[in-house]
Amino acid sequence: MAAEAKKDKFNPFPGLRPFLREESGLFFGRENETREVIRKLLENQFIAVIGTSGSGKSSLVNSGVIPELLKNDTDNSWKIISLHPGSNPLKSLADAFARSILGNQSFRESDDSVISHLKENPDWISSSLKNLLLSPGEKVLLVVDQFEELFRNSTDDVRYNNPEDSSKFAGLLENAVRQKGSDLYVIIIVRSDFVGECAGFHGLIEMMNNSNFLVPRMTWENYKSVIENPVKAAGATIDPKLVVTILNDLGDQPDQLPVLQHLMMRTFTFWQEHGGETRPIDITDYNAVGTITGAISRHADEAYNELSEEGKDICRRLFKAITGKGSDNRGIRHPLTFGALKTVVQCSEQDLRDVIEKFRIPARSFIIPRYGVPLRDNSVIDLSHESIMRLWGRLKEWIDDEAASVRMYRRLSEASAMYQQGETTLLKNPDLQLAINWREKQKPTVKWAERYDPAFERAMVYLRTSEKAWIEEEENKSTQQKKKIRAGRVIASILGIVAILFLGLMLVAFIQKNVSEKNRIDALKQKAAAVEYATASERVAIVSRMQLASADSAIMSAKQGEAEALKQKTVSDNRRLIAERKSINAEIAVKAAIDEKEALTGKRMVSLGKSLALKSLLVPEQKDLQALLAYQGYLFHNRNGGERNDADIYQGLYNITKAYGNQNYRNFTGHTDEIKSIAFIPGQREFFTAGADGKIIKWGLDKRNQSLQVIYSGSEIINVLAVSPDEKWLASGTQNAGIRMIPLSGNEIGYELKGHSGPVRSLIFSYDGRYLYSASLDGKVLKWDLSTKTSTDISTGLGEVTSIDLSSDNKYIAGLNNDGKVIVWDPEKNSDNFRIEAAGKRIKAIRFKPDEDILAVGYTDGYFELWDIKSKSKISGMKAHTADVNDIRFNSKFSQIATASNDGSLKLWNSKDFTTLPISLEDNEGIVITIEFSPDGQVIVSGTSGKSGNLKGRATNTDLLAQDVCSAVTRNFSLEEWIAYVGKDIAFEETCPAKEYKIKVKEIK
Repeated sequence: MAAEAKKDKFNPFPGLRPFLREESGLFFGRENETREVIRKLLENQFIAVIGTSGSGKSSLVNSGVIPELLKNDTDNSWKIISLHPGSNPLKSLADAFARSILGNQSFRESDDSVISHLKENPDWISSSLKNLLLSPGEKVLLVVDQFEELFRNSTDDVRYNNPEDSSKFAGLLENAVRQKGSDLYVIIIVRSDFVGECAGFHGLIEMMNNSNFLVPRMTWENYKSVIENPVKAAGATIDPKLVVTILNDLGDQPDQLPVLQHLMMRTFTFWQEHGGETRPIDITDYNAVGTITGAISRHADEAYNELSEEGKDICRRLFKAITGKGSDNRGIRHPLTFGALKTVVQCSEQDLRDVIEKFRIPARSFIIPRYGVPLRDNSVIDLSHESIMRLWGRLKEWIDDEAASVRMYRRLSEASAMYQQGETTLLKNPDLQLAINWREKQKPTVKWAERYDPAFERAMVYLRTSEKAWIEEEENKSTQQKKKIRAGRVIASILGIVAILFLGLMLVAFIQKNVSEKNRIDALKQKAAAVEYATASERVAIVSRMQLASADSAIMSAKQGEAEALKQKTVSDNRRLIAERKSINAEIAVKAAIDEKEALTGKRMVSLGKSLALKSLLVPEQKDLQALLAYQGYLFHNRNGGERNDADIYQGLYNITKAYGNQNYRNFTGHTDEIKSIAFIPGQREFFTAGADGKIIKWGLDKRNQSLQVIYSGSEIINVLAVSPDEKWLASGTQNAGIRMIPLSGNEIGYELKGHSGPVRSLIFSYDGRYLYSASLDGKVLKWDLSTKTSTDISTGLGEVTSIDLSSDNKYIAGLNNDGKVIVWDPEKNSDNFRIEAAGKRIKAIRFKPDEDILAVGYTDGYFELWDIKSKSKISGMKAHTADVNDIRFNSKFSQIATASNDGSLKLWNSKDFTTLPISLEDNEGIVITIEFSPDGQVIVSGTSGKSGNLKGRATNTDLLAQDVCSAVTRNFSLEEWIAYVGKDIAFEETCPAKEYKIKVKEIK
């Protein structure tokens, strides 16, 4: 009996692939949708089934609609024809009809003949049905799955034989349905983000407008049915607690259905392989396969680890080739034909086949075509679903690496084009060295490069020319230096000889000068003696006349001198005033010039600082150089008036912090499952966390060694925590609808508040600590009087509110209802109600700004907005993330706003200027669920969905990150490094004082 039971328990979950027609007995949760699609199909003979990627469109048609039609078909009047357009839609249509007419055979005519006939005859489908297929009373259902291939393939490396084929294909469908008396019924299955492309087919889009079905997101009960019913159909059981856990973990991603199917397939397999026949499927099986966030990554890594080292390299190049990053920085698929892949990946056909087969066996289905479909050169190789890019950690790293490689190649190509036009010079270091390193590491090929920019040879020639010129320049510098040294020695010898000769000549000249001087003195003595012999009378007369004339002249000179003195004094005073004015004007002009120069220099130094910080990220293998680049960049930036929390400066320092440690960067280890809530003690650097592992843990930030204290440990999940303003109570909201009040001092006794009937999602103390506000999935908002332990229902009656926040003055409550809309109201007056909502969008996170009537809201599409509560108007809004915004927090100490998202990132924004780039922290284990600033604003703590590494504390500003950098280095820049990275024209300086080194080093000369 046990053997029979085990045999009966097949795996009822398909994984990432859609359900097949023969699996309709395992397809649950879409009964109402199935009936609605059939109704519209029979009324209009056409229907477009539209939905997001991963919404279950194909499964709905294949395992819901078609089996239901056939079940009610007692006369066997339905014939089903299914096809995918692929890279050649007309040939796919012809082959599909051939299989129905000839039974898995092909037309005897050549492919070109059949396709030519299709193009020339717009009624080909109708005539084929009448002549070859239909018997009296027979009907044909034509199902065109993945209709978006008509558009997607035309922009990828997979291309049609003729650009008009897609239009011909759509026209054939339209004509066949519109024929009077037609017995053809058509279902097209198309992704919602490609519906706009269909507008190019005027007749078809009109039919789509008249008859379409938008596949809705599954409800809680639908998902529950998807989990429980297949397990039951397989003769097994599942723990109800596990079902609730899975449903809670699913989140709000729109593509979770295939992820759920994959998770259940893996969980069921693990349960079977580990003695599952004697027990229900439970949490141990779920955790073992990696849970909803890690199952795909673990499964893909299993396939990867089964490969040889050569196979792993082929695998890396394969997945890099068929994925990439879009303009919004999200992962996108780039399908390639098998033939093109061989050229891009550069390996043998058999080696590539072996790797692809590892990832498309039935138990995996990571790659399409499905297992069993022969791989030919025109076979399109693609990911089976976008979620693989989001959830496989290794692939995310490959995509990032490929994106960086593409950026480098495009920059190189652009520079080569500018060089060709004479608009730039050859590459110089350090940019040249970075490009050379990229070339040696990535080894780019022509086929790879053509996907991004066809000028591959031009770019490579430019790089080789730059490299050659640099080598020649260095060799020339060396040669010139040697020549200068030799020339210097020759000149020194010549100058020595000249100096000796010059000294000899000086000695001769000195002797001759002495002889001449002696002769001159003798002549003067003789002249004086002759004058003495003149007559005394003559001398007396001459002297008398001279004295008389001198007296007259003195009188006249005195009078003229007095007048001239007055005139010169006036001129001098005027000149002095003019000189003083000119001096003042000159000083002003000099100061303005100095200020302008300093401003330009400052801007340059700020830019250089950012550049050094970014360059530090490119030398991870050189610890000292990496740290010096990051810290010198910080110094230049701060000295010259750069933004205090510049994102580039932060990333450079943060990279050093992660690698070498910092008192404000911490990894907290204690929880073994995702973090649900974080709550700081007011005014303290201590906080509590709650995890899905059932623990509440207390942590401290000030001790270098991790300190933790388990406050509570149990089987129930704690969703939310709140600490009272007086620091005496910790409130915890549970999955089981209770609110547990835990005393934080030894003088109080804990108790439980009961008033909700669903999981508690929000807890907030009033700012005076007298009241506690709670919100639950039961839709109620309760205000608890903690002195009497009684509650009042303060719900608005405007919808079920599932989470709340309270303004600083306790005046307003903002509530988020289960429709993704926000309601703001005064709980005392139940007035001033107004709503925040956007068509087609759902709000997921809300937060009041402390001490202001401003509310922040975050949407499931990654948008973030600020609203003024008093004026009921939006202040600002922006695209913050590429996925759901899960949490928002304000840091009033440093004017920051933090946002956490399902895209795996935590961002810190300047709340005074949203135009500046945010600090983006993406090194998180899984999605970021909850965040909280420390009361002093210096640290932000984040909790994620990971099983380990799920709780981190990070500094909120660059000053804190820079504190310990110099203690991590053993030297300063060498002069060569300074010139290479900073520049020749900037004076060398010691980045770190020598006394701060870990190891004392000699002064750099």
